[in-house]
Amino acid sequence: MPVASHISASRAASALRRHWGRWAVGLLAVLVVGVWAAVTFLLDPWLQRQLEEKARTASQGRYQLRVGSLRTSLLRRRAEVGQVHLRTVSAGPGSARLPRLEFTLGRVLVEEVGVWALLRGQEVPIGSIRLDSVAVDLARLPQTTDPRPLHERLPGKGLRVKYLMVRHLTGQFGPPARPTARLARADLTARDLRLSAAGAADSARVGYAASVAGQLRGVLAQVPGHALSLRGLRFATTARQLVVDSVAVHPNQAISGRRSANIRVSLGLPRLVLRGLDAAALSRRRFRADTLAVRAPRLALTLPATAPPAFHELLAPYLRECRLGALVATGGRLRVAGTDLAPAVARVFLTGTGLQVLPYQPPGASIFYAQAWQLRTGRATATLNAPYYHLSWLGLKADTRAGKLALRQLTIVPTLSVVGLARRKGHQAAHLTARVPALRLTGLDFGAAANRHELRAGALTVAHARISTRSDGRFPENPEISHITPEALRQVPFLFGLDQLIIHQATITTHYRAPREAQPGILQINDFGGTLRNVSNDPARMSAAHPLTGRATGRLQGKCRVRVMVRANVLDPAGRHTVSGTFYSAPLAILNSMTIPTRGIRFRSGTIGQIRFRMQLDQQAARGTMWAGYTNLKLQRLNRENQPGLLHRVETTLLNGIFIRDNNPRQPGQELKTGRMHSARKRRYSVFTLWRQGLVSGLLNSAGVPAPLAKKLSEGK
Repeated sequence: MPVASHISASRAASALRRHWGRWAVGLLAVLVVGVWAAVTFLLDPWLQRQLEEKARTASQGRYQLRVGSLRTSLLRRRAEVGQVHLRTVSAGPGSARLPRLEFTLGRVLVEEVGVWALLRGQEVPIGSIRLDSVAVDLARLPQTTDPRPLHERLPGKGLRVKYLMVRHLTGQFGPPARPTARLARADLTARDLRLSAAGAADSARVGYAASVAGQLRGVLAQVPGHALSLRGLRFATTARQLVVDSVAVHPNQAISGRRSANIRVSLGLPRLVLRGLDAAALSRRRFRADTLAVRAPRLALTLPATAPPAFHELLAPYLRECRLGALVATGGRLRVAGTDLAPAVARVFLTGTGLQVLPYQPPGASIFYAQAWQLRTGRATATLNAPYYHLSWLGLKADTRAGKLALRQLTIVPTLSVVGLARRKGHQAAHLTARVPALRLTGLDFGAAANRHELRAGALTVAHARISTRSDGRFPENPEISHITPEALRQVPFLFGLDQLIIHQATITTHYRAPREAQPGILQINDFGGTLRNVSNDPARMSAAHPLTGRATGRLQGKCRVRVMVRANVLDPAGRHTVSGTFYSAPLAILNSMTIPTRGIRFRSGTIGQIRFRMQLDQQAARGTMWAGYTNLKLQRLNRENQPGLLHRVETTLLNGIFIRDNNPRQPGQELKTGRMHSARKRRYSVFTLWRQGLVSGLLNSAGVPAPLAKKLSEGK
């Protein structure tokens, strides 16, 4: 073949190859354009139909799914779905296992989908998932649920979403006419959400997410016997903080004094802040946080007829661990109904540190689950011996670590008049009023009080107390045995032990209206102060060898200085104890305010030099000896109008002329005539009445009244 022909043939073949190459590229371009057009215009409708059909077949026709729009982009690895509506349309066999719901979704955008990992069946990475305008109406929960964790129910190896956002979520649960829960709005975000076995095993994650944040608004719910509302809630696991605004709980039945089968609670909580929350541990049923701060809580409750389980028992099914560094409540109010005390407290400031509820520690290791508490309150009220007495104080401070408790302006006042109280009880009753400006306990063992129901303290100090009792002798005597006795202390239903009971500058006043006179008799002790030691009913510290002892001083009727000493084994069932003391110089006329209206006797003259006494008392009588030094004693008997009538003038002359010893001793330098103290005990009256009876009998006998007559007069016969 000629060279020219060969060259010409080669050029023709090369041109042909270039021609077919251009056609191949053109055909490939047409194919790509065709596939792109098919994906763009045919894939989205096909996927939309597949989604709707899959929902119908998977639920066996019980659910209907409608998708308003679906747009995908394989090049940009994104998909956008709009106007999604899923609802229950039928209730066939087995439908109880499925929730009855209606779900709408305004828009969902999925970006940066790992298509290659999806095709290979690996963990699928997703850049972000954004859901907007989500509404869920759940009429009924399923009766059974799949026990498998969420990642095991997903196809493939799971998902890993860098960013998940749910915006404007609303919902309600329960029957449409009367839902039991409603949510006005919620916004949630989660970062690095890993729905896989590796994500579930990562203990640093909150559920499957590296971090979660969100806020809720307008929550309403019906819980057993109560309605709950929540204005707002915000949380962020990166900040380890949860903030709750305006929580309110209202009972279906009003808070009242009558107990019900279940507890009733009314709660108002303007703000709650939880700091240092370990959300990852909480997702694994372990609650750990630094501080729970509650501002201005208002709590009222009615106690149930049967005591509920302990707090740690209530939490045990939900948490394996519950620890809190500090609990702080400021400006709170509390009212408790369903108990005779019916306490109400205002301006409560409470701080608890080192709280641990679970794992539960046995009693003695903590005080109401905390290492220490500090409490401060404003005004508090309660009812004592309901409904007869009203208790209140203006301030309280307590510190368990320091072992201190102090009350300010403690007041006990009757709710009825003297006559009203006696009528209501059907017998004479001590109409008690007590006002104590300051009461302080030091060395108080709060742990013993909380865990063993024992009162243990170093000292109880009462300052400037004013105590007044009134009674009316026109009513029958109290048929019950008095509890104001040494032996009654052994019957107190809990152990107590005070090293010292200290009283400073108290005033004690008794008013007694005798049947003979409308004007009551008055006896008062001013500037009363003293100390009782070893005040206890604990057999380990109370015995005849180590009894209660005490010393006290005061001024009788504000003029006669008095010194008294007492010694008693309060565990002695016979109530044996010893009282001794001294009355210093004073005119006997100071007793007229008591003796004239109650006994019809006036001390016309007489001055005490010094009176000493020592008596032994038990459940039968008071017995002892009195050494009474006095001068110029003259008595006067009075009639019912407290006037010296003719007959009473005769009685006065005989009394002063025959019985009464004017002076004791009769002459300076002579021996002092002792008086016999003997008065039978009426156990219906307090031990202080027996003390007074013994003193009266000794004084009358010292003055010359025969012992039997002095005994009868002292007993009021």
